[in-house]
Amino acid sequence: MELPAVLHRHVAGDSARVELDVHADLRWFAGHFPGHPILPGVVQLAWAVHFSREIFGYGPGVSVLEQLKFKRPIGPGCHITLLLVRRPADTAVSFEYRDAHTSFASGNLRFKPST
Repeated sequence: MELPAVLHRHVAGDSARVELDVHADLRWFAGHFPGHPILPGVVQLAWAVHFSREIFGYGPGVSVLEQLKFKRPIGPGCHITLLLVRRPADTAVSFEYRDAHTSFASGNLRFKPST
C-alpha cells in the first residue's frame, strides 16, 4: 500500500500523533476525481488501520468500524495530522484526520483480539 510521507511521529502511552504529507503524486489521487482530486475514504481507513497496527501492535483484522464520518475532503498537497487513541480494554482505536483548523474524518476501529 502506498503511504504518505511521515513528517513526525509522537507516541505517548495510549495516544499517537502522526504528521503526514499527503503529496500530490500519490497514486490514490489519479482519477478520483478528474479536475478535483480527493483522497478516497477507503484509503483514509487503510492508513488509520496501518498506523494503528504499526504503533500499537494490533493484528491485521478489524472486526468493527464505528462512527465513521468524512467531514471534509483531503486534497493533494495537504499536511495533516492523524490522531490515534487506543482503548486497550476493547482493542479499539479512535482516529481523526485534522489540521490546525479542520477535522477531515474520524471514526473508531475495533481490532480482532489476538489469539
